[in-house]
Amino acid sequence: MIEELEVYNYLRSVDCCRVCCLRFLNGRADDFINIEDALEKRNISSSSDGQGSPPKKVRENTCVACLGLFESELLENLLTEICSSASFKEYDCQAFSSSISLPLVLHLRQLSLWIDLLERFPNRYDNSSSPPDVTVKDAFKMILNRKLEEKLKRPFSTNGVMVNVFFKYADEERELLLLEKVKPEVFVDRKAKKHCRKEFLTRNAFEKHFTPSNLSLKLYREHISVPPAVNDDKLELEMVNFTGPTIFLAGRYNKISRELSQTPWVIDGKRKMENSVQEIMASVVAPYFRVPDDSLIFSSSGREDVDVRCLGEGRPFVLEIPNTYKDYLQESVAAEMEMAIERSKKISVRDLQLVSREELVHIKHGEMDKRKFYRALCVIEKPVTVAVLQALNVEEPFEIEQWTPLRVLHRRPLLSRPRTVYSVKASACRSNERVLIVDIVTQAGTYIKELVHSDFGRTKPSLRSIIGQPIDIHALDVMAIDLDWPKKLRR
Repeated sequence: MIEELEVYNYLRSVDCCRVCCLRFLNGRADDFINIEDALEKRNISSSSDGQGSPPKKVRENTCVACLGLFESELLENLLTEICSSASFKEYDCQAFSSSISLPLVLHLRQLSLWIDLLERFPNRYDNSSSPPDVTVKDAFKMILNRKLEEKLKRPFSTNGVMVNVFFKYADEERELLLLEKVKPEVFVDRKAKKHCRKEFLTRNAFEKHFTPSNLSLKLYREHISVPPAVNDDKLELEMVNFTGPTIFLAGRYNKISRELSQTPWVIDGKRKMENSVQEIMASVVAPYFRVPDDSLIFSSSGREDVDVRCLGEGRPFVLEIPNTYKDYLQESVAAEMEMAIERSKKISVRDLQLVSREELVHIKHGEMDKRKFYRALCVIEKPVTVAVLQALNVEEPFEIEQWTPLRVLHRRPLLSRPRTVYSVKASACRSNERVLIVDIVTQAGTYIKELVHSDFGRTKPSLRSIIGQPIDIHALDVMAIDLDWPKKLRR
Protein backbone atom coordinates (compact mmCIF):
# COMPACT_ATOMS: atom_id res chain seq x y z
CA MET A 1 0.00 0.00 0.00
CA ILE A 2 2.86 2.38 0.83
CA GLU A 3 4.27 1.88 -2.66
CA GLU A 4 0.86 2.53 -4.25
CA LEU A 5 0.60 5.76 -2.29
CA GLU A 6 4.09 6.75 -3.41
CA VAL A 7 3.19 6.14 -7.06
CA TYR A 8 -0.08 8.02 -6.62
CA ASN A 9 1.57 11.03 -5.06
CA TYR A 10 4.20 11.15 -7.77
CA LEU A 11 1.58 10.97 -10.53
CA ARG A 12 -0.36 13.77 -8.88
CA SER A 13 2.82 15.85 -8.63
CA VAL A 14 3.27 15.70 -12.43
CA ASP A 15 -0.34 16.76 -13.01
CA CYS A 16 -2.00 13.42 -13.55
CA CYS A 17 -5.72 13.37 -12.73
CA ARG A 18 -7.16 10.93 -10.17
CA VAL A 19 -8.76 8.75 -12.82
CA CYS A 20 -5.51 8.33 -14.71
CA CYS A 21 -3.69 7.70 -11.42
CA LEU A 22 -6.07 4.80 -10.84
CA ARG A 23 -5.35 3.49 -14.32
CA PHE A 24 -1.61 3.37 -13.62
CA LEU A 25 -2.32 1.70 -10.26
CA ASN A 26 -3.86 -1.17 -12.24
CA GLY A 27 -7.44 -0.32 -11.40
CA ARG A 28 -9.99 -2.90 -12.54
CA ALA A 29 -12.75 -2.03 -14.97
CA ASP A 30 -15.44 -1.78 -12.29
CA ASP A 31 -13.24 0.55 -10.20
CA PHE A 32 -14.01 3.37 -12.61
CA ILE A 33 -17.69 3.35 -11.74
CA ASN A 34 -16.77 5.02 -8.43
CA ILE A 35 -13.27 6.51 -8.45
CA GLU A 36 -13.31 7.73 -4.84
CA ASP A 37 -14.29 4.31 -3.45
CA ALA A 38 -11.63 2.61 -5.56
CA LEU A 39 -8.93 4.94 -4.25
CA GLU A 40 -10.11 4.65 -0.65
CA LYS A 41 -9.76 0.87 -0.90
CA ARG A 42 -6.12 1.61 -1.59
CA ASN A 43 -6.00 3.93 1.47
CA ILE A 44 -5.84 6.97 -0.77
CA SER A 45 -8.25 9.83 -0.03
CA SER A 46 -9.01 12.95 -2.04
CA SER A 47 -7.66 15.23 0.69
CA SER A 48 -4.57 13.42 1.91
CA ASP A 49 -1.97 10.84 1.06
CA GLY A 50 -3.20 8.43 3.72
CA GLN A 51 -0.63 9.59 6.30
CA GLY A 52 -2.22 12.85 7.34
CA SER A 53 -0.22 15.09 5.04
CA PRO A 54 -1.41 16.67 1.81
CA PRO A 55 -0.25 15.38 -1.58
CA LYS A 56 2.90 16.96 -2.92
CA LYS A 57 0.98 19.02 -5.40
CA VAL A 58 -2.70 19.72 -5.92
CA ARG A 59 -3.62 19.39 -9.55
CA GLU A 60 -4.38 22.73 -11.18
CA ASN A 61 -3.40 22.05 -14.75
CA THR A 62 -4.90 19.86 -17.44
CA CYS A 63 -4.09 16.19 -16.86
CA VAL A 64 -0.89 15.29 -18.73
CA ALA A 65 -2.25 11.81 -19.57
CA CYS A 66 -5.87 12.33 -20.65
CA LEU A 67 -5.72 16.06 -21.53
CA GLY A 68 -8.85 16.80 -19.54
CA LEU A 69 -10.97 13.91 -20.78
CA PHE A 70 -12.13 13.02 -17.26
CA GLU A 71 -12.91 16.54 -16.09
CA SER A 72 -16.45 16.79 -14.77
CA GLU A 73 -17.29 19.83 -16.89
CA LEU A 74 -16.45 18.05 -20.12
CA LEU A 75 -18.46 15.00 -19.09
CA GLU A 76 -21.50 17.07 -18.08
CA ASN A 77 -21.43 19.01 -21.35
CA LEU A 78 -21.24 15.75 -23.28
CA LEU A 79 -24.17 14.24 -21.37
CA THR A 80 -26.23 17.36 -22.01
CA GLU A 81 -25.45 17.31 -25.73
CA ILE A 82 -26.41 13.65 -26.05
CA CYS A 83 -29.60 13.78 -24.01
CA SER A 84 -30.88 16.98 -25.60
CA SER A 85 -30.05 15.97 -29.18
CA ALA A 86 -33.07 15.98 -31.48
CA SER A 87 -31.36 13.33 -33.60
CA PHE A 88 -30.98 11.01 -30.61
CA LYS A 89 -34.62 11.42 -29.65
CA GLU A 90 -35.67 10.07 -33.04
CA TYR A 91 -34.46 6.61 -32.04
CA ASP A 92 -37.09 4.50 -30.30
CA CYS A 93 -34.64 1.99 -28.86
CA GLN A 94 -34.75 0.19 -25.55
CA ALA A 95 -30.97 0.25 -25.06
CA PHE A 96 -27.89 2.23 -26.08
CA SER A 97 -24.25 1.55 -26.84
CA SER A 98 -21.28 3.88 -27.22
CA SER A 99 -18.25 4.37 -29.41
CA ILE A 100 -15.46 6.76 -28.45
CA SER A 101 -12.86 8.15 -30.87
CA LEU A 102 -9.84 9.69 -29.18
CA PRO A 103 -6.77 11.42 -30.66
CA LEU A 104 -3.68 9.25 -31.05
CA VAL A 105 -1.71 11.76 -29.00
CA LEU A 106 -3.16 10.12 -25.87
CA HIS A 107 -1.24 6.95 -26.76
CA LEU A 108 1.93 9.00 -27.01
CA ARG A 109 1.38 10.67 -23.65
CA GLN A 110 0.59 7.35 -22.00
CA LEU A 111 3.85 5.97 -23.40
CA SER A 112 5.84 8.86 -21.94
CA LEU A 113 4.24 8.42 -18.55
CA TRP A 114 4.79 4.66 -18.67
CA ILE A 115 8.50 5.08 -19.49
CA ASP A 116 8.77 7.45 -16.54
CA LEU A 117 7.14 4.96 -14.15
CA LEU A 118 9.32 2.10 -15.37
CA GLU A 119 12.43 4.06 -14.48
CA ARG A 120 11.22 5.60 -11.21
CA PHE A 121 9.54 2.52 -9.75
CA PRO A 122 11.48 -0.51 -11.03
CA ASN A 123 10.29 -2.66 -8.12
CA ARG A 124 6.66 -2.19 -9.14
CA TYR A 125 6.90 -1.93 -12.91
CA ASP A 126 9.22 -3.58 -15.42
CA ASN A 127 9.66 -3.68 -19.19
CA SER A 128 7.87 -7.02 -19.44
CA SER A 129 4.72 -5.65 -17.83
CA SER A 130 2.05 -3.88 -19.84
CA PRO A 131 0.77 -0.33 -19.62
CA PRO A 132 -2.47 0.14 -17.67
CA ASP A 133 -4.87 -2.78 -18.03
CA VAL A 134 -7.71 -0.32 -18.47
CA THR A 135 -7.08 2.05 -21.38
CA VAL A 136 -8.10 5.68 -21.27
CA LYS A 137 -10.89 4.88 -23.75
CA ASP A 138 -12.25 1.97 -21.71
CA ALA A 139 -12.16 3.97 -18.48
CA PHE A 140 -14.03 6.83 -20.12
CA LYS A 141 -16.64 4.46 -21.59
CA MET A 142 -17.22 2.90 -18.15
CA ILE A 143 -17.87 6.33 -16.64
CA LEU A 144 -19.91 7.65 -19.57
CA ASN A 145 -22.08 4.54 -19.91
CA ARG A 146 -23.00 4.53 -16.23
CA LYS A 147 -23.93 8.23 -16.39
CA LEU A 148 -25.97 7.67 -19.55
CA GLU A 149 -27.85 4.77 -17.96
CA GLU A 150 -28.85 7.12 -15.14
CA LYS A 151 -29.83 9.97 -17.46
CA LEU A 152 -31.61 7.94 -20.15
CA LYS A 153 -33.25 5.39 -17.84
CA ARG A 154 -32.30 2.61 -20.21
CA PRO A 155 -29.54 -0.03 -20.13
CA PHE A 156 -26.27 -0.22 -21.97
CA SER A 157 -26.25 -3.00 -24.58
CA THR A 158 -24.07 -3.71 -27.58
CA ASN A 159 -27.34 -4.10 -29.52
CA GLY A 160 -28.65 -0.63 -28.69
CA VAL A 161 -28.50 2.68 -30.57
CA MET A 162 -24.84 3.66 -30.91
CA VAL A 163 -23.74 6.99 -29.45
CA ASN A 164 -20.63 7.98 -31.44
CA VAL A 165 -18.42 10.53 -29.69
CA PHE A 166 -15.42 12.14 -31.41
CA PHE A 167 -12.75 14.19 -29.64
CA LYS A 168 -9.97 16.27 -31.16
CA TYR A 169 -6.81 17.96 -29.91
CA ALA A 170 -5.52 21.11 -31.55
CA ASP A 171 -1.84 20.42 -30.88
CA GLU A 172 -1.88 16.75 -31.89
CA GLU A 173 0.05 17.02 -35.15
CA ARG A 174 2.94 18.92 -33.57
CA GLU A 175 3.33 16.34 -30.80
CA LEU A 176 3.05 13.31 -33.09
CA LEU A 177 5.58 14.68 -35.58
CA LEU A 178 8.24 14.33 -32.89
CA LEU A 179 7.98 10.56 -33.30
CA GLU A 180 9.63 10.85 -36.70
CA LYS A 181 12.82 12.00 -34.98
CA VAL A 182 12.71 9.02 -32.64
CA LYS A 183 12.13 6.35 -35.28
CA PRO A 184 12.52 7.84 -38.76
CA GLU A 185 12.52 4.40 -40.41
CA VAL A 186 8.85 3.91 -39.50
CA PHE A 187 7.84 6.88 -41.64
CA VAL A 188 9.87 6.27 -44.80
CA ASP A 189 7.10 4.42 -46.64
CA ARG A 190 4.43 6.60 -45.11
CA LYS A 191 5.90 9.72 -46.69
CA ALA A 192 5.78 8.13 -50.12
CA LYS A 193 2.14 7.19 -49.56
CA LYS A 194 1.17 10.45 -47.91
CA HIS A 195 -1.04 11.43 -50.84
CA CYS A 196 -3.28 8.42 -50.24
CA ARG A 197 -3.24 8.31 -46.41
CA LYS A 198 -5.25 10.55 -44.20
CA GLU A 199 -3.41 9.56 -41.01
CA PHE A 200 0.19 10.44 -40.25
CA LEU A 201 0.35 7.30 -38.08
CA THR A 202 -2.23 4.63 -37.34
CA ARG A 203 -2.92 3.22 -33.89
CA ASN A 204 -1.81 -0.23 -34.98
CA ALA A 205 1.50 1.16 -36.26
CA PHE A 206 2.04 3.12 -33.05
CA GLU A 207 1.42 0.07 -30.84
CA LYS A 208 3.74 -2.02 -33.00
CA HIS A 209 6.70 0.35 -33.25
CA PHE A 210 6.55 2.49 -30.11
CA THR A 211 6.98 0.45 -26.94
CA PRO A 212 9.67 0.83 -24.25
CA SER A 213 11.29 -2.47 -25.29
CA ASN A 214 11.89 -1.48 -28.92
CA LEU A 215 12.82 2.18 -28.46
CA SER A 216 16.05 4.00 -27.80
CA LEU A 217 14.92 5.62 -24.59
CA LYS A 218 17.81 8.07 -24.72
CA LEU A 219 16.78 9.26 -28.17
CA TYR A 220 13.13 9.33 -27.10
CA ARG A 221 13.94 11.60 -24.14
CA GLU A 222 15.92 13.94 -26.40
CA HIS A 223 12.83 14.77 -28.42
CA ILE A 224 9.82 13.94 -26.26
CA SER A 225 9.14 15.02 -22.68
CA VAL A 226 9.23 12.29 -20.03
CA PRO A 227 6.95 12.58 -18.11
CA PRO A 228 4.59 14.30 -20.57
CA ALA A 229 4.71 18.06 -20.62
CA VAL A 230 2.02 20.10 -18.91
CA ASN A 231 -0.22 21.69 -21.51
CA ASP A 232 -2.99 24.21 -21.13
CA ASP A 233 -4.73 22.90 -24.26
CA LYS A 234 -7.41 20.30 -23.66
CA LEU A 235 -9.28 17.75 -25.68
CA GLU A 236 -12.28 19.25 -27.43
CA LEU A 237 -15.57 17.57 -28.24
CA GLU A 238 -15.57 17.53 -32.02
CA MET A 239 -18.82 15.78 -32.85
CA VAL A 240 -21.56 13.51 -31.54
CA ASN A 241 -23.71 11.47 -33.87
CA PHE A 242 -25.84 8.36 -33.66
CA THR A 243 -26.15 5.05 -35.47
CA GLY A 244 -29.13 2.78 -35.15
CA PRO A 245 -28.52 -0.84 -34.21
CA THR A 246 -28.55 -3.71 -36.67
CA ILE A 247 -31.36 -6.11 -35.86
CA PHE A 248 -32.44 -9.43 -37.36
CA LEU A 249 -36.04 -10.31 -38.19
CA ALA A 250 -36.64 -14.03 -38.74
CA GLY A 251 -39.62 -16.06 -39.85
CA ARG A 252 -40.82 -18.58 -42.43
CA TYR A 253 -42.34 -17.76 -45.79
CA ASN A 254 -44.59 -19.59 -48.22
CA LYS A 255 -44.39 -18.67 -51.89
CA ILE A 256 -47.69 -19.26 -53.69
CA SER A 257 -46.86 -17.64 -57.02
CA ARG A 258 -45.02 -19.41 -59.83
CA GLU A 259 -43.97 -16.06 -61.25
CA LEU A 260 -41.92 -14.62 -58.40
CA SER A 261 -38.18 -14.61 -57.74
CA GLN A 262 -36.82 -14.84 -54.23
CA THR A 263 -34.69 -11.67 -54.53
CA PRO A 264 -34.74 -8.86 -57.13
CA TRP A 265 -33.90 -10.44 -60.48
CA VAL A 266 -31.96 -7.96 -62.59
CA ILE A 267 -29.75 -8.85 -65.57
CA ASP A 268 -27.76 -6.22 -67.43
CA GLY A 269 -29.70 -3.51 -65.65
CA LYS A 270 -33.09 -4.88 -66.70
CA ARG A 271 -35.62 -6.40 -64.33
CA LYS A 272 -36.75 -9.90 -65.27
CA MET A 273 -39.55 -10.02 -62.69
CA GLU A 274 -41.82 -7.27 -61.48
CA ASN A 275 -41.44 -8.21 -57.82
CA SER A 276 -39.70 -10.61 -55.44
CA VAL A 277 -40.20 -12.31 -52.08
CA GLN A 278 -37.65 -9.96 -50.53
CA GLU A 279 -39.26 -6.78 -51.87
CA ILE A 280 -42.79 -7.76 -50.80
CA MET A 281 -41.52 -8.33 -47.25
CA ALA A 282 -39.39 -5.19 -47.22
CA SER A 283 -42.26 -2.96 -48.33
CA VAL A 284 -44.13 -3.93 -45.16
CA VAL A 285 -41.28 -4.31 -42.68
CA ALA A 286 -39.02 -1.34 -43.57
CA PRO A 287 -41.50 1.49 -42.76
CA TYR A 288 -41.99 0.22 -39.21
CA PHE A 289 -38.24 0.36 -38.54
CA ARG A 290 -37.94 3.65 -40.51
CA VAL A 291 -35.32 2.40 -42.94
CA PRO A 292 -35.25 2.33 -46.77
CA ASP A 293 -36.71 -0.81 -48.36
CA ASP A 294 -33.50 -1.54 -50.25
CA SER A 295 -31.34 -1.41 -47.10
CA LEU A 296 -32.67 -4.75 -45.86
CA ILE A 297 -30.45 -7.79 -46.46
CA PHE A 298 -32.30 -11.05 -47.15
CA SER A 299 -31.00 -14.53 -46.27
CA SER A 300 -32.79 -17.87 -46.28
CA SER A 301 -32.28 -21.57 -45.89
CA GLY A 302 -31.88 -22.29 -49.60
CA ARG A 303 -33.96 -20.88 -52.41
CA GLU A 304 -36.52 -22.01 -54.95
CA ASP A 305 -36.74 -21.17 -58.66
CA VAL A 306 -39.10 -18.50 -59.92
CA ASP A 307 -41.66 -21.09 -61.08
CA VAL A 308 -41.46 -23.22 -57.93
CA ARG A 309 -43.85 -22.80 -55.02
CA CYS A 310 -42.78 -23.16 -51.39
CA LEU A 311 -45.54 -24.74 -49.31
CA GLY A 312 -45.88 -26.61 -46.01
CA GLU A 313 -44.34 -24.94 -42.95
CA GLY A 314 -42.44 -22.56 -45.22
CA ARG A 315 -38.79 -21.65 -45.74
CA PRO A 316 -36.82 -20.09 -42.81
CA PHE A 317 -35.47 -16.62 -43.59
CA VAL A 318 -33.80 -13.64 -41.95
CA LEU A 319 -33.99 -9.95 -42.79
CA GLU A 320 -30.95 -8.03 -41.59
CA ILE A 321 -32.03 -4.46 -40.84
CA PRO A 322 -29.11 -2.03 -40.38
CA ASN A 323 -29.28 1.38 -38.72
CA THR A 324 -32.83 0.85 -37.53
CA TYR A 325 -34.75 3.37 -35.46
CA LYS A 326 -36.40 0.64 -33.35
CA ASP A 327 -34.84 -2.33 -31.63
CA TYR A 328 -38.01 -4.14 -30.57
CA LEU A 329 -41.07 -5.68 -32.22
CA GLN A 330 -44.33 -6.21 -30.40
CA GLU A 331 -46.11 -9.48 -31.13
CA SER A 332 -49.27 -7.63 -32.20
CA VAL A 333 -47.26 -5.58 -34.71
CA ALA A 334 -45.58 -8.73 -36.04
CA ALA A 335 -49.03 -10.27 -36.57
CA GLU A 336 -50.15 -7.15 -38.47
CA MET A 337 -47.05 -7.40 -40.68
CA GLU A 338 -47.87 -11.03 -41.47
CA MET A 339 -51.42 -10.09 -42.51
CA ALA A 340 -50.18 -7.18 -44.65
CA ILE A 341 -47.69 -9.43 -46.47
CA GLU A 342 -50.36 -12.05 -47.07
CA ARG A 343 -52.51 -9.47 -48.83
CA SER A 344 -49.99 -9.59 -51.67
CA LYS A 345 -51.54 -13.01 -52.53
CA LYS A 346 -48.08 -14.06 -53.69
CA ILE A 347 -46.39 -14.92 -50.42
CA SER A 348 -47.32 -15.38 -46.78
CA VAL A 349 -45.11 -15.35 -43.69
CA ARG A 350 -45.39 -16.74 -40.20
CA ASP A 351 -43.53 -16.63 -36.88
CA LEU A 352 -42.06 -13.14 -37.45
CA GLN A 353 -39.71 -12.40 -34.54
CA LEU A 354 -36.48 -10.64 -33.69
CA VAL A 355 -33.51 -12.95 -33.18
CA SER A 356 -29.94 -12.42 -32.06
CA ARG A 357 -26.97 -12.33 -34.41
CA GLU A 358 -25.76 -15.60 -32.85
CA GLU A 359 -28.88 -17.40 -34.08
CA LEU A 360 -28.03 -16.71 -37.72
CA VAL A 361 -25.85 -19.80 -37.65
CA HIS A 362 -29.03 -21.82 -38.15
CA ILE A 363 -29.53 -20.41 -41.65
CA LYS A 364 -26.20 -21.42 -43.16
CA HIS A 365 -24.53 -23.84 -40.76
CA GLY A 366 -24.64 -27.41 -42.01
CA GLU A 367 -26.58 -26.37 -45.10
CA MET A 368 -25.50 -29.45 -47.05
CA ASP A 369 -26.72 -31.74 -44.23
CA LYS A 370 -30.28 -30.46 -44.41
CA ARG A 371 -32.98 -32.41 -46.19
CA LYS A 372 -35.48 -30.89 -48.59
CA PHE A 373 -38.85 -32.42 -49.47
CA TYR A 374 -40.29 -31.86 -52.96
CA ARG A 375 -43.39 -32.81 -54.92
CA ALA A 376 -43.06 -32.87 -58.72
CA LEU A 377 -45.76 -33.15 -61.38
CA CYS A 378 -44.11 -35.18 -64.14
CA VAL A 379 -45.14 -36.33 -67.62
CA ILE A 380 -43.70 -39.40 -69.34
CA GLU A 381 -43.72 -40.46 -72.97
CA LYS A 382 -45.85 -43.59 -72.49
CA PRO A 383 -48.75 -44.45 -70.20
CA VAL A 384 -47.82 -45.14 -66.58
CA THR A 385 -47.34 -48.81 -65.81
CA VAL A 386 -46.86 -50.80 -62.64
CA ALA A 387 -43.23 -51.30 -63.64
CA VAL A 388 -42.70 -47.52 -63.83
CA LEU A 389 -44.29 -47.00 -60.41
CA GLN A 390 -42.19 -49.77 -58.90
CA ALA A 391 -39.01 -48.33 -60.41
CA LEU A 392 -39.83 -44.90 -58.97
CA ASN A 393 -40.55 -46.13 -55.46
CA VAL A 394 -37.08 -46.06 -53.93
CA GLU A 395 -36.85 -46.31 -50.15
CA GLU A 396 -33.07 -46.58 -49.80
CA PRO A 397 -30.75 -43.55 -50.24
CA PHE A 398 -28.64 -43.42 -53.38
CA GLU A 399 -25.90 -41.11 -54.65
CA ILE A 400 -26.12 -39.00 -57.80
CA GLU A 401 -23.56 -36.88 -59.63
CA GLN A 402 -24.75 -33.58 -61.02
CA TRP A 403 -22.76 -31.33 -63.30
CA THR A 404 -23.74 -27.68 -63.16
CA PRO A 405 -27.07 -27.45 -65.07
CA LEU A 406 -26.99 -25.76 -68.45
CA ARG A 407 -29.66 -23.30 -67.32
CA VAL A 408 -27.43 -21.84 -64.59
CA LEU A 409 -24.04 -22.32 -66.22
CA HIS A 410 -23.86 -18.60 -67.07
CA ARG A 411 -23.71 -17.73 -63.34
CA ARG A 412 -22.30 -20.85 -61.68
CA PRO A 413 -18.90 -22.54 -62.18
CA LEU A 414 -18.77 -25.82 -64.06
CA LEU A 415 -18.46 -28.39 -61.26
CA SER A 416 -19.46 -31.93 -60.49
CA ARG A 417 -21.68 -32.00 -57.40
CA PRO A 418 -22.31 -35.29 -55.60
CA ARG A 419 -25.66 -35.35 -53.81
CA THR A 420 -27.74 -37.86 -51.89
CA VAL A 421 -31.30 -38.73 -52.81
CA TYR A 422 -32.89 -40.20 -49.68
CA SER A 423 -36.13 -41.49 -51.15
CA VAL A 424 -38.44 -41.37 -54.16
CA LYS A 425 -42.13 -42.25 -54.21
CA ALA A 426 -44.36 -42.04 -57.29
CA SER A 427 -48.11 -42.32 -57.80
CA ALA A 428 -50.26 -42.26 -60.92
CA CYS A 429 -52.74 -39.54 -61.79
CA ARG A 430 -56.25 -40.87 -62.43
CA SER A 431 -57.20 -38.10 -64.83
CA ASN A 432 -54.16 -38.53 -67.12
CA GLU A 433 -52.46 -41.85 -67.81
CA ARG A 434 -49.11 -40.18 -68.66
CA VAL A 435 -48.87 -38.06 -65.53
CA LEU A 436 -46.97 -38.94 -62.37
CA ILE A 437 -46.85 -37.27 -58.97
CA VAL A 438 -43.39 -37.85 -57.53
CA ASP A 439 -42.35 -37.11 -53.94
CA ILE A 440 -38.60 -36.70 -53.53
CA VAL A 441 -36.47 -36.28 -50.39
CA THR A 442 -32.96 -35.04 -51.16
CA GLN A 443 -29.88 -33.46 -49.73
CA ALA A 444 -29.96 -29.66 -49.87
CA GLY A 445 -28.42 -28.26 -53.02
CA THR A 446 -29.83 -30.92 -55.36
CA TYR A 447 -31.14 -29.65 -58.69
CA ILE A 448 -34.53 -31.38 -58.80
CA LYS A 449 -35.48 -30.56 -62.37
CA GLU A 450 -32.25 -32.08 -63.63
CA LEU A 451 -32.70 -35.07 -61.33
CA VAL A 452 -35.94 -35.72 -63.20
CA HIS A 453 -35.02 -35.18 -66.87
CA SER A 454 -31.22 -35.72 -66.59
CA ASP A 455 -30.17 -32.45 -68.31
CA PHE A 456 -28.90 -34.32 -71.38
CA GLY A 457 -27.20 -36.91 -69.22
CA ARG A 458 -25.43 -34.36 -66.96
CA THR A 459 -27.17 -35.86 -63.89
CA LYS A 460 -26.52 -39.55 -63.26
CA PRO A 461 -28.55 -41.45 -62.37
CA SER A 462 -31.78 -39.54 -63.07
CA LEU A 463 -35.44 -40.51 -63.01
CA ARG A 464 -35.20 -40.72 -66.80
CA SER A 465 -32.41 -43.30 -66.63
CA ILE A 466 -34.22 -45.23 -63.87
CA ILE A 467 -37.42 -45.72 -65.91
CA GLY A 468 -35.66 -45.92 -69.27
CA GLN A 469 -37.79 -43.32 -71.08
CA PRO A 470 -38.09 -39.54 -71.41
CA ILE A 471 -39.71 -37.79 -68.46
CA ASP A 472 -40.25 -34.08 -67.96
CA ILE A 473 -41.28 -31.95 -65.01
CA HIS A 474 -44.26 -29.63 -65.44
CA ALA A 475 -44.56 -28.25 -61.90
CA LEU A 476 -42.53 -28.40 -58.72
CA ASP A 477 -43.30 -27.54 -55.11
CA VAL A 478 -41.08 -27.41 -52.04
CA MET A 479 -43.09 -29.25 -49.40
CA ALA A 480 -40.80 -29.07 -46.36
CA ILE A 481 -37.35 -27.98 -45.19
CA ASP A 482 -35.56 -29.88 -42.46
CA LEU A 483 -34.87 -26.94 -40.16
CA ASP A 484 -36.78 -26.38 -36.92
CA TRP A 485 -36.03 -22.66 -36.69
CA PRO A 486 -37.07 -20.01 -35.81
CA LYS A 487 -39.30 -21.00 -32.94
CA LYS A 488 -43.00 -21.38 -33.71
CA LEU A 489 -45.21 -18.57 -32.42
CA ARG A 490 -48.72 -17.80 -33.61
CA ARG A 491 -50.97 -20.41 -35.20
